[in-house]
Amino acid sequence: MKTNICFLSLLLLPLILNGCVGINEEFSKISEEVINNIGDDYKSEAQFSIGSVGITVSSWFIDAAADDDLPAEILDDVSSVQVGVYKKIKGNNSLNITTLHDIESKMQESGWKSIVRSSSDRELTAIYIRKNLDEILDRMFVINLDGDELVLVEVEGDLKEAISTVIKEKGMKIDI
Repeated sequence: MKTNICFLSLLLLPLILNGCVGINEEFSKISEEVINNIGDDYKSEAQFSIGSVGITVSSWFIDAAADDDLPAEILDDVSSVQVGVYKKIKGNNSLNITTLHDIESKMQESGWKSIVRSSSDRELTAIYIRKNLDEILDRMFVINLDGDELVLVEVEGDLKEAISTVIKEKGMKIDI
């Protein structure tokens, strides 16, 4: 019996790991642009991408563990997630709105539209969205920077449907 479980696990491992590869070229380019605009030195702590198969498997575990079906329903509409975590190794710790404006112009040049911008003495946060050629919201990019760490996250999928699911489940009366 143990041999069968081990054999089955080995067969499923490529399916689970499918899509769990390095970040794509565009994500890498945006990461470089953000770091260059900040002006501090960063070391990559983690960079990874999870594709549709990895997200599907994750949604199974979430579905089995969660009391609420909402997280698994949202993951059904997500096709990939890319994450980059960068640790500051040296810099001037000067987080300001000018840094955010510089990043914003670079994101706009790449077709991203800002929907949230926040800046304080200790933290910068920005959320960008992008539509595909059919004008369907399909990508979101989050930048969060504090005095010690930079975190970048890109989510791709049917984000309109994911947002609609949240609104429906939480009882909000908004027509999408």
